[in-house]
Amino acid sequence: MKRVAIVLLLAACSTAPPAPAPVPAPVPVPEKPAPAAETAIGSGRVNASVLNVRSEPSLQGDVVGHARRGERVTILGDSGAWLRVRTGGGEVGWVSSQHVARDDAAASSPAPSRGRRGCPPDSDYRFLTPPRPSFSENGPHGVVTIEASVNAQGTVTSTKVVSNTTGEEALATIAAREVTAAKFAPPVRNCVTRAFLFTYRRAF
Repeated sequence: MKRVAIVLLLAACSTAPPAPAPVPAPVPVPEKPAPAAETAIGSGRVNASVLNVRSEPSLQGDVVGHARRGERVTILGDSGAWLRVRTGGGEVGWVSSQHVARDDAAASSPAPSRGRRGCPPDSDYRFLTPPRPSFSENGPHGVVTIEASVNAQGTVTSTKVVSNTTGEEALATIAAREVTAAKFAPPVRNCVTRAFLFTYRRAF
């Protein structure tokens, strides 16, 4: 009996344990492609005291940064009234083309005013009918600042109150009505009249 037990014990000890199941290889996670870098199409210099950089080419776009007078910007896109730019601080967004003096304006077009018959020379906007403020000695005092979108025909299509130090909404409405009644000769770039943004500051 002892020999049989020893044989069984040795047989049990000599049985190899089952091989562990192979560990599955990790599935590689595909890398997201890096966003394509935007190509510069020109450069320019800010000619406004403070220029809002917006998230989209609209007055309703969020302000994502600012550029100051004299600051150089890299131009990434052009939609007419708006330029997509990269500021010196690295912020990317949309600014009013009215407030950027482009370095490449002369190089990009071979003297259109002399090369094509009837082509108007490049020019900035001017008033045909300026805003006519109505003055009153009564009421609160302060300054209302309005941003007006002007189309390529020189007509104000929309307005936005940027600031109102008078505290009176009715005065902001008056200022918006005054600038809406104005008529402009739009700026000309490369023989084409351009829509633009006009900033109207009205003191009360």
